[in-house]
Amino acid sequence: MRYKKDELTALDKIYIATALLIKNVGYNEFNCSNIIKSAGISRSTFYVYFKTKDQVIMYICDDIFNNIFLKEKNHDFSKDNIDTLKELLVKSFFYFLDEREIVLSILNSNASNIFMSRLRKRLKPFILAMVNKKIIGNNSIPEEIKIHQYINGYTALLQYYLRHGYEISPEKICSYYFQFYK
Repeated sequence: MRYKKDELTALDKIYIATALLIKNVGYNEFNCSNIIKSAGISRSTFYVYFKTKDQVIMYICDDIFNNIFLKEKNHDFSKDNIDTLKELLVKSFFYFLDEREIVLSILNSNASNIFMSRLRKRLKPFILAMVNKKIIGNNSIPEEIKIHQYINGYTALLQYYLRHGYEISPEKICSYYFQFYK
């Protein structure tokens, strides 16, 4: 994120401060007071928006996911065509690579469960649309099992990709995903 200092809102300051704290000291080593101090805001301002640092992490995760899975939280992926869904999968890996530092910092901390549960929730309608359009999962496995496995497969590839992202392209990692789940 690039901001002009005089244009920063309290939420921007909290986001930036938390991201820097996660990267520099690790999730377990800071608390709300550290965020408040680092953001240069008052305690009451912080508590207008958040009650815990976990809520800040949720906010950061949602911001990342909104930039990947479109701005509308409840986007109807079933209306997207096959090419759009495939492009969105590739785009997701590009964006995660751009956000690699903060995402890996979260994934390598006790906040990883927050990130993963929110990611799985956001992935479900997207994966379901890919199954319904027969981009993946054109088989007789029960839908609930397929969706669960395809979401887990995406998250496993994402973690691999983030750790080896400069060695492989987003297009190639997506081709692996489609090969796994034809």
